[in-house]
Amino acid sequence: MNSESTEIFETPNSTLDLKNELVHQLGDLLPDAFADGKFNLEKLREYLSDDFLDDRERFGLFWPGKKRALRAAQESTSATLKPNIVSSVNWETSKNVFIEGDNLEALKILQKHYHGKVKMIYIDPPYNTGNDFIYPDNYKEGLSSYLEWTKQINEEGKKLSSNSESEGRYHSNWLNMMYPRLKLARNLLREDGVIFISIGDAELANLVIMMREIFGEKNELPIFTRVTKKSSNNGATFSPCTDYIVGFARNLEILSPFSVDLTPDQIKSFNKSDEKGAYKEIGLFQAALKHGGSRYPIECPDGQLVNTPRGLPWRWNQAKLQDGLAKNLIVFKQTPQSPLIDDMTGARARWNVYTKLYLQDREEDGLLPKNFSDEFQNSLGTRDLSELGIPFDFPKPVKLLKFLLGIINDPDALVLDLFAGSGTTAQAVLEQNAADGGKRQFILTQLPEPTQESSDAFAAGYQSISKVTLERIRKAGEKVQDSLGGNVLDIGFRAYELVDSHFPKWNTSSDIQPEELRQQVLQLGQASNSDSKSEELVTEILLKQGYSLSEDIRTLKVGELELKSISEGVLLAYLELTPKPTLNQFREILEMDPAKFIILEDVFAGDDELKTNLVQECKSRKIELWTA
Repeated sequence: MNSESTEIFETPNSTLDLKNELVHQLGDLLPDAFADGKFNLEKLREYLSDDFLDDRERFGLFWPGKKRALRAAQESTSATLKPNIVSSVNWETSKNVFIEGDNLEALKILQKHYHGKVKMIYIDPPYNTGNDFIYPDNYKEGLSSYLEWTKQINEEGKKLSSNSESEGRYHSNWLNMMYPRLKLARNLLREDGVIFISIGDAELANLVIMMREIFGEKNELPIFTRVTKKSSNNGATFSPCTDYIVGFARNLEILSPFSVDLTPDQIKSFNKSDEKGAYKEIGLFQAALKHGGSRYPIECPDGQLVNTPRGLPWRWNQAKLQDGLAKNLIVFKQTPQSPLIDDMTGARARWNVYTKLYLQDREEDGLLPKNFSDEFQNSLGTRDLSELGIPFDFPKPVKLLKFLLGIINDPDALVLDLFAGSGTTAQAVLEQNAADGGKRQFILTQLPEPTQESSDAFAAGYQSISKVTLERIRKAGEKVQDSLGGNVLDIGFRAYELVDSHFPKWNTSSDIQPEELRQQVLQLGQASNSDSKSEELVTEILLKQGYSLSEDIRTLKVGELELKSISEGVLLAYLELTPKPTLNQFREILEMDPAKFIILEDVFAGDDELKTNLVQECKSRKIELWTA
């Protein structure tokens, strides 16, 4: 709040300070564990004496720089996102988002609104094979200076290898890059959300251990193995032809079971029918079953009692059998090849017992997906992009992402991809929505990493990977729209760029240079950069107040004043310095009865009487007044 008046709220100058948030939460739980504003670790030990680990003997993954990586996740940022309307498609109506910039800073910006809202995160980070790009810890260094610092480009600006094994901290560098991003990503997942991470052999083991620490071992999903190619003779010992998807749930106890649709051949196997529909028969006794069910005699139509051999169980217990008999779900068949035995004589029985499995029930429940597949090879990803006329190396197949979207079975899912690459995830979301009428939305982030001069992408005019991403989303949307004819689907997206704050008073840094500091002090008299557009200012203010990146923002006129209306007038913002509003003009604005009214502090131009009167007007109408 403003110290001048408790009736005016100040827009926060940065993203959430996650460390302070944690301290406040602990303070609410254990108020007596705080003294002089500091946390008393010994008091916490008293509360958790039986569950406290001995620092000398503990299990975990440790590497140089881990504490610094954690601090990188906890530190707030004053950075913001700048609308790039020119690069967007259907800006006014689309709920999809593409962010060009470092994903660590983007994740911090997303924390306030998107906390606990994302159903699925998919990321395809660098595999750390020695030629991968390692992301900067501080976007303010600028991409070019960071690339030079990490020796990824030479003096001529040409890209080099980024993380060679000879560096000494080969694995540590990769872990330091991934750790803060995954910590922040977890916060964005819904309680029933899930994260999938594509990875290769080099960092598979480290990734799994790190994910167990961040998400909890109890939330680990089986590793999914994907065949990447079948024709290869590379490698020193074995020819590598697989990579992996590591999956973790936010809370496995409430995660909906995964399922996949039946294939045409599987549907054909339901080759019998009755008044309830198509079904197939499954033996009530299956020799492979070693546990579950129970062993008991079953009476057949001719009175023979049959049982299972070798003490093995039936698939159903006796109570379920009786229920199945009552519902006509049991089939008796005479056969000389029966695996069952006569319960009285021990001889081979004359009967076999089957249960009915109806197609309708199986289609509703689906099948559990297998954790191995050769259906998503890299060649499919290359073909996907080739069909759009875009060259790019090693894209993931759209079919793979549609498979992941299918097994979580949420047509309204918000999907996040932090390492967007060519934009496979966006195309998969659009195509899956077209296929099943879903309303899934995506948020993609991609650093403007330069493409190699020797690459086909560079030759085609794409000087950065993010430009490839943008073009792919556009073309994929056009392709989907053409396939739909007149049907309406959100095939657009809002594009944003990661930039410094538009408000000089918010744009501070502990490592700022003396000359920059002098310039910043000179600028503090103005609320915003003079060349900032109102769209940019309102976007930054909304983000820092916890609004989404897809808010309905409209321009409206009140007399001579131009305002921004957010979410059909729930919030109004006046972000121009001229003309200076009169009290009557303010009253006219407040007649629209917004829940909030936001105004630049400098609009008052030192007119304390006007400011006081506006405060009283807002108070009497129960409208929150905010400044920026």
